[in-house]
Amino acid sequence: MSSRTPLKSNMHEAVSAWFLGPRAENFGLLQELFETTLKSQDGVRNAYSDRYQDPKFITSEMQVSASFKDSEEKLRAEFGKVLDLLNRYSIPFFSPRYAGHMCMEMSLPSIVGWVSTIMFNPNNVAFEASPITTVIELEVGRQLCEMLGYTDPNSWGHLPSDGTIANLESMWAARNLKFYPLALRAAMEDGQALDFIASTFKVFTCANPYDAVLLKDVSTWDLLNFRVEETLGMGDRIREQYGVSAEFLDAALEPFIIQSTGKDALITKFGIEEQPQYLVSSTKHYSWPKSAAILGIGRDNCVNVPVDENARVGIDHLREKLEERFKKQQAVYAVVAIIGSTEEGAVDPLTDILALRKEFQAKGMSFVVHADAAWGGYFASMIREKPLLRAPRGGSSDDPDPDMSFVPSVALRESTVKQFEALQHVDSITIDPHKAGYIPYPAGGLCYRDGRMRYLLTWTAPYLHDASESIGSYGVEGSKPGAPSVACYLHHQVIGLHKEGHGALLGQVSFTCRRISAEWAAMSDAFTPYIVVPFNPLVQEPNPEKVEEEKQLIREHILGKENQDVVADEWAMEELRQLGSDLNINAFTCNFRIDGKPNEDVEEANYLNNRIFDRLSVTSPGESPFEINLFLSATVFAVKDYGDCVQAYKQRLGLETDSEQDLFVLRNVVMSPFQSAGDFLSTIAKAFKDVLEEEVANVIQRNTLSPQRHTFTMQGTDKIYLVYRPLFRKANGRFQLILSAQIANAVQRAAYTKARAQHPSAVYTLATEENVLLSQIEATGTFTADITGKGLNLSGVEISGVQIVKNRPLNSRWRDPVYPRDVPFYLYGTPGEQHIDHMLLRAPNAQLSADRVKLQLDKPLALEELRRGVILTLDRREVPMQPFSDSNPPSFFHPGAKFAVAVYHDPHDADAHGPGLASVDGVAPLSTGTLEIGSDVYIDYKNLNKEDFTDDNRIIKNYTSAKAPGEIKALWKDVVLEGLAA
Repeated sequence: MSSRTPLKSNMHEAVSAWFLGPRAENFGLLQELFETTLKSQDGVRNAYSDRYQDPKFITSEMQVSASFKDSEEKLRAEFGKVLDLLNRYSIPFFSPRYAGHMCMEMSLPSIVGWVSTIMFNPNNVAFEASPITTVIELEVGRQLCEMLGYTDPNSWGHLPSDGTIANLESMWAARNLKFYPLALRAAMEDGQALDFIASTFKVFTCANPYDAVLLKDVSTWDLLNFRVEETLGMGDRIREQYGVSAEFLDAALEPFIIQSTGKDALITKFGIEEQPQYLVSSTKHYSWPKSAAILGIGRDNCVNVPVDENARVGIDHLREKLEERFKKQQAVYAVVAIIGSTEEGAVDPLTDILALRKEFQAKGMSFVVHADAAWGGYFASMIREKPLLRAPRGGSSDDPDPDMSFVPSVALRESTVKQFEALQHVDSITIDPHKAGYIPYPAGGLCYRDGRMRYLLTWTAPYLHDASESIGSYGVEGSKPGAPSVACYLHHQVIGLHKEGHGALLGQVSFTCRRISAEWAAMSDAFTPYIVVPFNPLVQEPNPEKVEEEKQLIREHILGKENQDVVADEWAMEELRQLGSDLNINAFTCNFRIDGKPNEDVEEANYLNNRIFDRLSVTSPGESPFEINLFLSATVFAVKDYGDCVQAYKQRLGLETDSEQDLFVLRNVVMSPFQSAGDFLSTIAKAFKDVLEEEVANVIQRNTLSPQRHTFTMQGTDKIYLVYRPLFRKANGRFQLILSAQIANAVQRAAYTKARAQHPSAVYTLATEENVLLSQIEATGTFTADITGKGLNLSGVEISGVQIVKNRPLNSRWRDPVYPRDVPFYLYGTPGEQHIDHMLLRAPNAQLSADRVKLQLDKPLALEELRRGVILTLDRREVPMQPFSDSNPPSFFHPGAKFAVAVYHDPHDADAHGPGLASVDGVAPLSTGTLEIGSDVYIDYKNLNKEDFTDDNRIIKNYTSAKAPGEIKALWKDVVLEGLAA
């Protein structure tokens, strides 16, 4: 099929027969298949019992007894409760409105395969417990191998429960492979079982695959760097060359293999100074460091390789990592290529990785190449031809399709096709049928190009064995269900792992993904108050004028158009081929403009996207999925993982990059072949746009400076100091502001002084009488206020002589990347009264203010230093105390608390911004001594850190996390338990 030619239109009709359907349109078919399954159970059970003339064990008399009826009724009741909870709260993966995670309803063949098998409950750990499903699992493994490009009859695959287990097993095999030649060499030493072959057994080293040398003479470095095929062939060659039995070879090696001795024993024996390592993209799945920890390799030896701006592994970075290890002779277990990243749908340049292996093999360094295709593996079906002997699927009618029956297919990009074609050359592949294979959980997959690799997970040598062994010998799991194997098999047989089967399904999904990407790409323009930027750049980027022209063409040629019109439009199809990710995930992020200027604050962009995600996902306890008309998912591009990639993306969004904050990113994952049917994409786009416009209005409001009442904590009596009560997440309060001032009216001033003397431990609050801007107060130096506190309630108080002591912005870009080591404060006041306010350098934090502290210093502070404010640090570490909360309050800060302190000159202007405002490293203090906190203390870690100012009661706890916070999970637990107890 040409890369420019969509599959025949009636393919969508065939695809539509493979699922129950968004409105259960194929209910009758599934009901028929379920009834067939149950009737077959009735038939097989009675047939077996009739053969031996067994009696009925559950008699009709028992079935009408009170006890039986009670149990029957309890089953119905408890089943009803669970079914009600599932129906009310389950996420509607079946709907085209669901575009969140890689979830969709399972295919009909897989459902009936799973259900029909679970009635027998076979255990695929051992052949005798599952003779049918073990054979079927091996057949499914063969099917997967073929689809992925493994044509050698010795390739082998099986179905672990998921990709995490598959990745663990692949790492287990690569680790054992690396140490197998060392074990063989140890077994050949004098006095050992294989010493008789030491003088004659030759091998080909990695650097010289043409001239054989004795294994006993090979260096440790060369032992660690045999090519995969050379290591795997050693056992067979020994058996053939020396006529030894399999049992003898296994017994000879058993005391020395890593499975017996452990890795450290072999490392010590052979004097290996540098631990071997795994190299994998920095955007890797969490299962890789987890597997490294389990296998004793260690997380730190699972080394991140930086990604490029498209979130694919950076080949230049990989070459640097390999060269570093080659120079210091540090072996590499494997390099992992990600074929379909779960966050961005990116496909690593596998062809380049394989070329790098050849490059380093020529120098004497070899390693396994593993493809983590847990997500993307099934897309290989898009490049496989349909077998000639199989019956065609779908009809052959040339009648025009009705509106909902035409969803075309789009081919993979040529560059992506090359990576899938290269899969045939990697040593092992992870693939998850329960992801893009539309199979029920749990169903992972692991395939080996050379099936002998599986024997490395046993206590036998990697040579050709009798194929009748049980699958459980070659994996982590013990008991494992046979149902997933039958589900996979039936799906593969009915649908087919080729261009006109599963490939057609994923082709339609890919087409839809590109059309949705077009929606995100053209949703905003240079004048909208919102900005929507897909992660994958538009064709005309970075030219802003050309980009706007491209967006307008997308609106004219693609948005709102029927699929037939899009396919007939040459420009539209060419544009779609270039939009979106390598597979079927669209990552995108929103920003906003205020008065036409793009927001630069990363934290506020994260807030906006988190609010959108929160509304377009089920997060609030007891929230009905029926109330959500579109489902999206989200992820975080952490700077430590994405590096220059996320920094470049932030620039495209108009965000600052200096602070190196992580970025909260939205995602839509396309699994449904029905989303682009008719004009349903317009419905999806409108649902998103409605939420976007509402949330942008909210975020603009909280980031717009506007007149309001401002509140201060009052300090001092001989001179008044006003400590502003800030808010990290609202523009009007995003300042750490300390003012000095006077109460103009003598009577009011006296009333305030008297109240303070009578109630020295009370906190007194000053609030502006009218709505004003803080900048107005700073500019005029006067305003009218209300003062309240114990024994005092003054209104219409004229405040004059306002001067700025500190005015530090709290925008996220100006905060420190980490909490300070020692707790820092601003110290200010007069010779007779000094006050402190905790420096707010990072969020979340706590405002800790104390009035009239008692200082004992070895040197007095100059009047000018006190007037402008100095930096005071306590002999108390801040890092281990943060963040403060109800469960972890700043209890160290209380009246009467004493600390050793150091006082430093503040070199920054009053209105300076961070980061680094409290940095005093290498600076001599002005004075040292002790501080005792007075009786008047103000503490706030709630309002200061308030994250949301909307009135919808949704819980937004962390702008850079898509995970549900603990309190939400606890509330959901209450909802479920209440439903079960009803």
